[in-house]
Amino acid sequence: MKNALILAYDFPPYNSIGGQRPNAWLKYFNEFGIYPIVVTRHWDLPINKPEDCYLPSVNRSIEIEKMDSGTVIRVPFNPNLRDKLIFKTGTLANLTRKVLSFAQLISEHRLAHFDNKRTLYEGAREYLQKNKVDVIIATGEPFILFTYANKLSTEFGIPWIGDYRDGWSTNYNLNTAGLGGKFQQWVMKRTEEKVIAKSTLLTTAAPIFSQEMAGLSNRKVEDVPVIYNGYFEEKFSGLENVPLKQKFSIAHAGTLYSFQRVETFLSGLNLFLKQNPSAEVDITFYGLNFYPAQIQRITDAAGSVDVKFTDKLPHDEMLMELASSHIQLLLATPEKHQIYAKVFDYIATGRPILMVENDNGPLEAILKKHQNATILPSAETVADYIKELFFSSDKPSTIVNTDDTFTRRNQTRRFAEVILKAIE
Repeated sequence: MKNALILAYDFPPYNSIGGQRPNAWLKYFNEFGIYPIVVTRHWDLPINKPEDCYLPSVNRSIEIEKMDSGTVIRVPFNPNLRDKLIFKTGTLANLTRKVLSFAQLISEHRLAHFDNKRTLYEGAREYLQKNKVDVIIATGEPFILFTYANKLSTEFGIPWIGDYRDGWSTNYNLNTAGLGGKFQQWVMKRTEEKVIAKSTLLTTAAPIFSQEMAGLSNRKVEDVPVIYNGYFEEKFSGLENVPLKQKFSIAHAGTLYSFQRVETFLSGLNLFLKQNPSAEVDITFYGLNFYPAQIQRITDAAGSVDVKFTDKLPHDEMLMELASSHIQLLLATPEKHQIYAKVFDYIATGRPILMVENDNGPLEAILKKHQNATILPSAETVADYIKELFFSSDKPSTIVNTDDTFTRRNQTRRFAEVILKAIE
């Protein structure tokens, strides 16, 4: 059995897709020859909006929880001055926060004063001073964890692995417009190339990231394996028996990005309602209260559609909502080849999946293998699809998923295999 120290900022009880990935490693690694030790922060306050992530943790001490499957080390979170100014209003506070954000961008990988996550590094270092591990794994973002892993690797002579859930200097949310944006990307890229050069292995959550990381690290694409996100198979036992909601319901789970084609979908739904004025349809964006900018965007495009938004839901509760909905909505674009983690939960529920528009990439490749998925390119085809399901005398049935490729257990098994091979 090999011991792996895992640096993970997002981790339960914080309810995020990013936290599910290292949580799967904690649950399953030990089945495949690796004992995981996860170092994360205390998430001991409710997180109802992005700003809540910057509140200091209530627990001010390091806590260690040992279990058969692994160990979790939780460290305090200490906001820096920039973080504290997030809760202040006024011109001076806003200007100061922007200046400090810029300073943090160019300095957090070098100066501890600007680094608001340093307690993870200190907690990991304290553990390594007393305990032997065989490999260090950092999952990002935040990519400051890669810097921690690199420093710890150098100090203790332990190989380290960088796991990309998203891009770093190539992140699709990075604003590279203007001189400021280009400078930001340049700083990130220089830091990234320097840090990952010493990694034993890089892994990613999507093929596009493997291509980008291969180029940045001067490796072959096949040497940057894709470890997909997935679904916890045990959470879906019995969901096939969950009854459909009485009112025709469309559900969208989690994050919405600026480039996803929600306007095409809403135009199609409006067209259907115009053609069928007596039809009643519920459309709910679950968890989107966490992203107010996207709420405004949807509201502007909603037209006659009555759209609902909710706070983040516990994962089990979200799965119940998906399993009882008539349509699971997945939004994409051909301009960005991303794999959104929600797609795996969508597949596992067996309920109909509607993707708008076609990404002409990895999502299409995954979905075309599943009978419960439909990919549509326009408002007109969306309206026709909703009409077909709405007026069907035989309401869409659940299609039991028989492909276990994307279970979290199987993806963790594959990750364990590449880790053990890399550190032999």
